[in-house]
Amino acid sequence: MNMFKRWYDADIAVSHAISELEQSTEDVQVRCAEFIIDLLKDVELEQLSLEEQYNYILRRWYDKNVKVSHAIEYLRLAPKDIRRETALKVLDYLKELTTEES
Repeated sequence: MNMFKRWYDADIAVSHAISELEQSTEDVQVRCAEFIIDLLKDVELEQLSLEEQYNYILRRWYDKNVKVSHAIEYLRLAPKDIRRETALKVLDYLKELTTEES
């Protein structure tokens, strides 16, 4: 039985990365989305039907931007170990972006 309401809550690093992304500006979200897509572009992902992909459009915070939505879906479909590794890299990247903005 799945004890977590959301897929990303199963791993604390992934949950933290998603939370930080959600609290970021749209510009930072888009830059991180590009970063995530670049990291996962060569990873074998689970198959996702178009119907499933667009089933929740505009219901989740990350569905407001197509690029961010795609990046989060890439992350969700990545194998667990790669998902965690990517989340940790995203957290580091967010720190870099925050430093740049200061």
